[in-house]
Amino acid sequence: MKSYHSPWQRPLQRFYWHSVLALTVFFMVGTLLLVLLVRGTLSGADIRLALQVGGPVGLLVAALEVYVYPPLFARLRLGARLALGLLLYLAGFWLLLFLIRRIFAPGPGNILLDALDAEGFRGWRSLAVGPEGRAFVRLLTGYGILSLFTSLLYQLSNKIGRPALLRLFLGRYHHPVAEQRIFLFVDVKGSTTLAEQLGNERYSQFIRDFFFDMGAPIVAHRGEIYQYVGDEVVVTWEWKTGIGRARCVGCFFAMQQAIDLRRTYYLRTYGTVPVFKAGLHGGPVMATQVGAVKTELVFHGDVLNTTARIEAQCNALHSRLLLSASLYDALPHPPEFRFEAKGEFPLRGKAGTVALYSAETKA
Repeated sequence: MKSYHSPWQRPLQRFYWHSVLALTVFFMVGTLLLVLLVRGTLSGADIRLALQVGGPVGLLVAALEVYVYPPLFARLRLGARLALGLLLYLAGFWLLLFLIRRIFAPGPGNILLDALDAEGFRGWRSLAVGPEGRAFVRLLTGYGILSLFTSLLYQLSNKIGRPALLRLFLGRYHHPVAEQRIFLFVDVKGSTTLAEQLGNERYSQFIRDFFFDMGAPIVAHRGEIYQYVGDEVVVTWEWKTGIGRARCVGCFFAMQQAIDLRRTYYLRTYGTVPVFKAGLHGGPVMATQVGAVKTELVFHGDVLNTTARIEAQCNALHSRLLLSASLYDALPHPPEFRFEAKGEFPLRGKAGTVALYSAETKA
């Protein structure tokens, strides 16, 4: 993973640590279920074995998924990534078993630890036949399946976001749900010209780096990435979360600071620095899960259309960030931000006018 000095690296690291912890717990629970499947019952010794093996191995799997695989397999297709990942998981499995053997003494019925006897690898050959061997093969096969499932779960959480994934698993969005949400539409300025100057491949890398650098500020301000649309990223908050401490406003300026910290990199790599504008608005939306072949969480409502129109007004009003008056009235107005009323404007697709405010930092 890329690393550079940023005031939001600590929240981002906490996010990664939470991911590692969640995956480790998931793996340990899966290990207990695996032992139950093999044994048919769970004794105290089985539970200790599952914790002794499932905990360290689960931690290894989680650390690989969160910290090692993203940069290592970034250019690989998912199938190749999963295959190579499984090989590394199996290698780590054997290594950890030998380490565990040094700490925990084998006991009656502990199939895994009994195999690691003083004869070393020759001990595994004794498991090639008999019921213990078949049980061990089932455990090893189950471990591989559990590792792959853990990997797929993490990929899915990265795809749609951890909060959204949890809500989907809980069935919250199987039917339309009314919510109060805030949306931030962030768009790169001059993207057509940039694409012509850089070419398709370098422009794609440029946008990829830009989206990557947006991650830390969004996590730090408790936002959720709703979607990427071309050169635009859409961030959303539940109403109270986004209003609290004016996180929805602070997120934009944190994004700007993140890009400023990477200015030298962008100039050296692309000869230009991303310049972006944004619109902020909030209100009632309907959230629901759509699709049968490809399932996705979507939000419907006039709030999204209005936010997009507000963002489009930035160029005309020479503003980096515009927000609606209704959202401005709900904000706590912390002293580090300066707001300016811009007046009321007709927005495309809207019957009336919308009052807008610009926002800047005082520093």
